Amino acid sequence: MARTMWKTLSGEPVGDFVQSVRGLLRRPDCVVHVGTDSQVMGPRVHFATALAVITPGHGGRLLCRRERAAHMPALAQRLFREAELSIDAARPLQDQISHRIVVHVDANIDVRHRSSRYVHALAGMVRGFGFEVRVKPESWCASRVADHLVRFLGPHAA
Repeated sequence: MARTMWKTLSGEPVGDFVQSVRGLLRRPDCVVHVGTDSQVMGPRVHFATALAVITPGHGGRLLCRRERAAHMPALAQRLFREAELSIDAARPLQDQISHRIVVHVDANIDVRHRSSRYVHALAGMVRGFGFEVRVKPESWCASRVADHLVRFLGPHAA
């Protein structure tokens, strides 16, 4: 599995990830949101993880990371890998910052969607690591931001 380094949205590499996030946390009401989405592209699955630092009333800043893996035929396997990548991004920050960290899971509570079968297990996994969790339709960091990164920026962007 090829994992790339963290970058800014403009594509600039981020050296020290934790220090970069700390630098974005300029006010005590800032919130860190982390989400991952995936897209099957041929024989591989591409993952994009987005980390958004939101300052209420003042917008936010985004860091992102991409990686690819061999094809994963099962939806559950991809969803749990997405959650794992988001948790892996949030964990180094957990003891280093005092701000809220919210992990977004790209699974839907609506039973009309296949991902609904896994939403409670995925949310429990995130909570088990001590993070707040958001699921669809509130999981914008995974279902909108990371989705855009993985689908529309191409396999080599970010």
